[in-house]
Amino acid sequence: MKKIYADSISQAKSYYDGSTDVIHDLSHSERVIDNAKDIAGHLDYKDLDFLELCIYWHDAARAQGVDKGHEEAGAILAHDDLLNRGADEELAKRVYEAIRFHKSSDKPNTIEGKIIRDADKLEIYSPVRWQKCLQAGWNDYYLKELQLTIGNMPKYPGVFTYEYTKQLYKKRLKEFQNFLESVKSKLG
Repeated sequence: MKKIYADSISQAKSYYDGSTDVIHDLSHSERVIDNAKDIAGHLDYKDLDFLELCIYWHDAARAQGVDKGHEEAGAILAHDDLLNRGADEELAKRVYEAIRFHKSSDKPNTIEGKIIRDADKLEIYSPVRWQKCLQAGWNDYYLKELQLTIGNMPKYPGVFTYEYTKQLYKKRLKEFQNFLESVKSKLG
């Protein structure tokens, strides 16, 4: 099973090669993994390898240019990749279910889906994410994403499934606001 996971993760990572979207690049998935491990630890959830597998796939379709419906598209990519590697349908379906509902308006139906969605939405307020946009050079897409992020701040506490994630969000929100203030002061 470890080989199937490792090979599938390697395939998922390859989808990010050449992507110019610094918001949804491989490092985004790695920050989501860090968030998920933190949340999982608080919930005493143990299958971290499974979470990692799912998270590397969660934005793979987006890295390939799929915007609308990238959640479902990524879930299908992961499902099919696992079956092609000899995984059973049960595992492939579990991965599919964990990935396909990670929009903020979605209601995941598995613990893994809830952890992944919370971890992914928490990452939106990571100063690292926005610093990468600055370094890449702001464009209309990044500015639109930033405006959306700022506009969604009031609703986000209600988006998270777990109280612990809501606590993490408060901390992350302060870091994000400090980042915005530092950028504002640099720009004058």
